[in-house]
Amino acid sequence: MSSHMPSKMKGMKTKVIIVIVLVVGGILIWRYNSSSSAGEMGVIKADRAIAVASVATLSQVSSPLPLLGTVSSKSEADIRAESSGRLVAVYKKLGDYVHASDVIAEFDNSAERASVVQAQGAYDAAKAGQGIAAISTNIAEINTGSSDTSLANAKTQALNTIKTVYVTLDDAVRTKTDGQFSNPQTREAKFVVSVSDAKLVIALEGEHQNIESLLVAREMRNRTLTESDDLVSELNTLENEANIVKTYLDDLSLALNHAIPDNSASQATIEGYKTNTSLARTSVGGSLTTIALSGTALSASIVGSKVAQKSLEQSNTGSTASTDASLKSALGLLQAALARLESTIIRSPISGTVNSISVHTGDFIPPFGEVAVVSNNGALEVVAYATLEDATVLRVGSKVTIEGSVGGVITSIAHAIDPKTKKIEIRIGILGSQNALINGQSVRIDATRVHVVATTNNKNIQIPLSALKITPLGSQVFTVSTSSTLIAHPVKEGKLLGDQIEIIEGLTPDMEIVTDARGLKNGQAITLSK
Repeated sequence: MSSHMPSKMKGMKTKVIIVIVLVVGGILIWRYNSSSSAGEMGVIKADRAIAVASVATLSQVSSPLPLLGTVSSKSEADIRAESSGRLVAVYKKLGDYVHASDVIAEFDNSAERASVVQAQGAYDAAKAGQGIAAISTNIAEINTGSSDTSLANAKTQALNTIKTVYVTLDDAVRTKTDGQFSNPQTREAKFVVSVSDAKLVIALEGEHQNIESLLVAREMRNRTLTESDDLVSELNTLENEANIVKTYLDDLSLALNHAIPDNSASQATIEGYKTNTSLARTSVGGSLTTIALSGTALSASIVGSKVAQKSLEQSNTGSTASTDASLKSALGLLQAALARLESTIIRSPISGTVNSISVHTGDFIPPFGEVAVVSNNGALEVVAYATLEDATVLRVGSKVTIEGSVGGVITSIAHAIDPKTKKIEIRIGILGSQNALINGQSVRIDATRVHVVATTNNKNIQIPLSALKITPLGSQVFTVSTSSTLIAHPVKEGKLLGDQIEIIEGLTPDMEIVTDARGLKNGQAITLSK
C-alpha cells in the first residue's frame, strides 16, 4: 500500500494540471474569438468626414504645380529677335514702362498664325476621332456619320490648301522675283544682275525655266482636282514642288549676295531684290508648314473613317492606339506652330523702362538682331527648376503666385536639361510690386498647370498624392461601398508630377475614390462629407 501511494498522488496532480491548462486555454480562445467577433461586427469608424471624387475629375488638374525658386536681380535686358523678318508693328517707344511678357514688337506672322489655326483644326479633328473611337462600341452608326463629316471637311481643307499654296508659289516667283529676269515667263529668261559666279547664274536660269513649267502644270492640275482624287498623294507632290521653289529662292538669295552693281542693276535695286527674295522665302516656308498640317489632318480623318467602319470588336482593340497616335501627332504639330508664332513676337522678359529701342515699323530685322534694352535698377525675377515631367505641364505666359501673394508670369522655359541641376530652367517675371521679395531669397511658387484630361483608355490618369496609400504590400486607393465602408483597390504608380502622381494600372476615369487616404484602412466605416 505504501509503495503505490506516491504514484497515485503524482497521477492526480498531473490530471489537475491538464485540467487547469485546458480551462485557461479555453478562456483565452473565448476571449480571442470575442475580440475577433467584435472587430468584425463593430468596425472602427473614421473620426473625420470623407470626401470622394471621380478619377476623371481628379485628373483634370486644377491645383497649381508647386516649385521652389530663387529671387535674382536682373537690372537690364538686352532684347534680341529670335527670328528674322519685317516688323509690322512696334508697340513701345523710348521711355515707356513695360511689364514682364509685354509685347514690344511683332514680325509679319500671318503665315504662322494661319499655321496655328490649321494646326488647331487638325488637333480638334484628332480629338474628335479619339472621341469617336472611345464610344464606337455603343453608337457605331453615329461614329460613321461623324467620321464621314470629318473626312469631308479634311478633304475640303486639303483642296483649299493646294489652291492656296499654288497662289503663294505663283506670288513668290512671278510677282516677287521675276523682275530679276528678262523675258521671265519664257525659255529665254535671263538673270539681269551681274554675278561673278557664272555657273551659279546658269543653274539659276535653268531652275527658273523648270519652275515656270511647274507652275503652269500645277495651275492646270488644280482646275480638274476634286475631293475624289488621292489628295494625300497630291499634297506630297505639292510639297515636292514647294521644296523645288524653296531651293530656287535659296540659290537666288545666294546669287544676290554675290551681285555686282552696274548699269543693269544698281546697289539700291539689288537691295530691293534681296528684300523681295527674303519675303518670298518666308512665304514659301510657311506654305511647307501648311502642307504638312493639312496632310496630317487629312491622314487622321482617313484613319478615323476607316476605324468607324470596323466592327465593334475591332474598334475595341485597334482603334484606340491609332486615334491616340493621331492625337499626339496633331498636338505636336500644334505646339510646334505655336512655338513658331511665339518666335515672331518680341516680348520683354522683365518689368522696367525702355532705355533704348533701335527699330521702327517696316524695318527688316536679321536673326538675333538687337531690338531694345529694358532697364530697371533693382528689377527682380525668379529662377526655378522643374523636372522634365513637370515642365510638360507649364507654358510661357502662364500665371504663377510667389510666396502666396506676389503675382508672376512664366517668361521662358529652357528647351534642354540643365547639365548641373539635371532639370529644366524656368524663368518667372514678377508682376506688380516687388517689395515683398529680396534678392537671393528662396521662394515657394504655385504655377498654373496646362489642363490634363483622363481618357477612356485609362491614359493620362493622375490623382493627388493624398489619395494614394502606400503599404508594405503595395499602393492602393479606396472606394466607398453601399454600406459606407472602405474598399481598397491595388494600383500601379507611374511618374511623380509635383503633388500629383500618375496611375498606370488599377483605375478607370469613372471610378469614385476617396480624395484623402491618410490614416484609413480597408473595411473601415466612414461618413461621407456633404
